[in-house]
Order: sequence, then C-alpha cells, then structure tokens
Amino acid sequence: MDASEQAEALAEQTLGATQERLAALDELPTHEHVEVFDTLQRELSGVLGALGHNTRGTR
Repeated sequence: MDASEQAEALAEQTLGATQERLAALDELPTHEHVEVFDTLQRELSGVLGALGHNTRGTR
C-alpha cells in the first residue's frame, strides 16, 4: 500500500469513527458534549497534520 492509499484509508477510518462518536452524543448529557468535541478536535487536527505531512513528501 503506497502513501496515498494509506492516507485515504486513515481518512476513511477517521471519518467513520468520528461519525459514530457524534451520533453517540444523543445518549450523553449536553454538558458532556464539550469534552467529546474537544477530543475530536485534537484527534482530527492530529490526523490532518499526519496527512499533510505525508502529502508534502509526494508533491
């Protein structure tokens, strides 16, 4: 699997996990949503950083 395929797989996996966690918000009290959003923001920023790092080497 090349870097582009790895990046695409990571993006798809991240998207699926993020959607599941956002869907689960309905089961949580509203005051707990902030923690979920903050965690997702950190994780998504990390993934985007990793994807950006991988694509810089292929340009």
